[in-house]
Amino acid sequence: MTSTDNTPFHLQGHLDQLYDDGDRQFAFRANDQQAFARWQAQFRVALKQCLAVSDDSLPENPSTRLLSSTNKGTYTEEKYALDVGDVFAPMYILIPNQPPPYVPVLAFHGHGSGVQLILGNDPAEIQAREQSASDDNFAQRLAEDGYLVCALEQRGFGERVTDRFNNDKQNACRHLAFEYMLNGQTLLGKRIQDAMIAINYLQQRADVHFDLLASVGFSGGGTTALFLSVLDERIHSTIVASYFCAFKQSILGVAHCECNYVPGILTLGEIGDITALIAPRNLCIISGERDPIFPIDGVKSQLTTVERAYALLNATNACTCLIHDGAHVHRHDLCSPWLNAHTVK
Repeated sequence: MTSTDNTPFHLQGHLDQLYDDGDRQFAFRANDQQAFARWQAQFRVALKQCLAVSDDSLPENPSTRLLSSTNKGTYTEEKYALDVGDVFAPMYILIPNQPPPYVPVLAFHGHGSGVQLILGNDPAEIQAREQSASDDNFAQRLAEDGYLVCALEQRGFGERVTDRFNNDKQNACRHLAFEYMLNGQTLLGKRIQDAMIAINYLQQRADVHFDLLASVGFSGGGTTALFLSVLDERIHSTIVASYFCAFKQSILGVAHCECNYVPGILTLGEIGDITALIAPRNLCIISGERDPIFPIDGVKSQLTTVERAYALLNATNACTCLIHDGAHVHRHDLCSPWLNAHTVK
């Protein structure tokens, strides 16, 4: 028997309409600086609630325990156990072998084997990915450039996994994301809180120019770097590499890790609205023309919102977008000159 019913059961059209008709409570519409300040303050509070981030309860002077110290030639790599309240986090501090004070940089790794890759301590994987022209060891490169680098291992990777580790994806993000979600928390929010505690630690160091604190993240690390800078105004300069893109074209249009999804976030705003909260501080977005998981059309469509915010605050020169002709890779050759130009050493 053949059905002649033309009732549309396919759901993609419904989802497209849901996105198009969505009421973004904090869509950027400010037309003067006073309106911007009100919007920024209100949006930041709502975003913290959405991410379940509570910086009020974070320790101002977190305890640390030095686990190892390794001379790497041009810098020393120190590994600490950082008390982040509920658990401990591996925190690596790369200290240049030159006189202080140093410009401090938070470096956030993306999906993969964890923090060891950006530290340059995972030669097998780095060699295997050399053909991608991806500067995976960017924390090491930044230390060699003279920055004091703080690299946390993010929850879900390396030493910070659960017993439901996914060998194919090299992470426990799915398990963590859903466990936190059911407990009224978010994995991204927990990663942000860990980073805020690391910032509290850096603030106690006498060998850094804390007022020049920078944040650099690639891919999933770009997620953390972006949202951290949105919520924590202590960050002076931010580089978001291979992440910034409309939710519609990226995490809603391409298969992504579960840690990218925050319940209700689209009711507040799209990524351009969220990123505009960083204004007027220094921001550099690095994207690839051929990035298959953060498509360039979604980058450009949301960039206009960010640029409008910076223009409103007369801070156009503080916002930069660097587009290369590659795919989903980090580009230290683009990151380093911008960072040097925006952090006076």
